[in-house]
Amino acid sequence: MKARDIMSREVVTVSPSAGIREVYEIFKKTRYGGVPVVDGDKKILGMITKAEMLSVLLPDYFDLLGENIVFIDDFGALDEEFESLPTFELFIAEDIMQKGARTVEEDASLLKVVAMMKKYNVHRILVAKDNYLKGIITRSDICKAFFDNGDIKA
Repeated sequence: MKARDIMSREVVTVSPSAGIREVYEIFKKTRYGGVPVVDGDKKILGMITKAEMLSVLLPDYFDLLGENIVFIDDFGALDEEFESLPTFELFIAEDIMQKGARTVEEDASLLKVVAMMKKYNVHRILVAKDNYLKGIITRSDICKAFFDNGDIKA
């Protein structure tokens, strides 16, 4: 089975100038965890996920806390800092997207798609030709292919 056999051809995308509120509304409406950022010709510029959106809202010092977060009883000073952060409404997709994206060609094997998802710990792989978007494959698409076609050949 090839990428073209299971990919979704109708892909929800955003432009690099899309506001974060617009991206959030797409996530809310579709329940997707990420969408490709493309130009007017569908050339892939990057990927924006809920994780990138949250990284705008949460300061980097949360990363420094690591496992110690359970020992902190008072976030008072951090709360004050959080309130002084710039509004996320100032950001556009281009500001917070991951540049580029994991892609495969339409004739890539399903096994390659699964291996890439596992290796790069991503939930979706874009199907592209010369970096132009042709489709998308999600973990759900992979599961559906396996369970609906128990005899598939990756």
